[in-house]
Amino acid sequence: MPDAGTIGLVALGLLVGAVSAVTPFLPVEAYVIGLAVQNTQTVAVAGAVAAAVGQTVGKVLLFSTARGATSSRWLTRLRERGAREAAAIEAAEQAGEQPPGGPVKRALRPVGRWLKRVNSLGVRLLSGRWGPAVVFLSGSVGIPPLLAIAFYAGTSRMSLKAFIVTCLAGRTVRFVALALVPDLVPDLF
Repeated sequence: MPDAGTIGLVALGLLVGAVSAVTPFLPVEAYVIGLAVQNTQTVAVAGAVAAAVGQTVGKVLLFSTARGATSSRWLTRLRERGAREAAAIEAAEQAGEQPPGGPVKRALRPVGRWLKRVNSLGVRLLSGRWGPAVVFLSGSVGIPPLLAIAFYAGTSRMSLKAFIVTCLAGRTVRFVALALVPDLVPDLF
């Protein structure tokens, strides 16, 4: 039976993982490495797994938020407004007239079109058979950032179950590897 200190460190790993999942300002990796440096390998691995579970819980919150936002009335109105503006711009361009909007709005249109293509590509990628592999890669390596992937996955056709399994597996691989690093690096002194 683990002592109270060990249980506290593992519970803290769960909490730090969950909080860091929704904010980029609290890196859970620092907690896992600190745990590995100051404790036994067993405690470090247990804390790393707890941090992975906490991270997955937080990312599921982001996933679910994105999934719910896709059907919100506010977002539907925003999409309709964007479609009306795009139709007005296209009509003006076809008529050979200046598109509506000021110079700043006109200058930013190419950026908006590029972002739309990138978003569409991300959603298509996560909706297809490669979606779980992208989530696992993001969870284990950190590229692309899992914070963004959680939102994209929530707007894609990926199932919640596939997201949870691959996110948890990727995060567990990442954090357990970090927990084992101090044992893999030879003593320098």
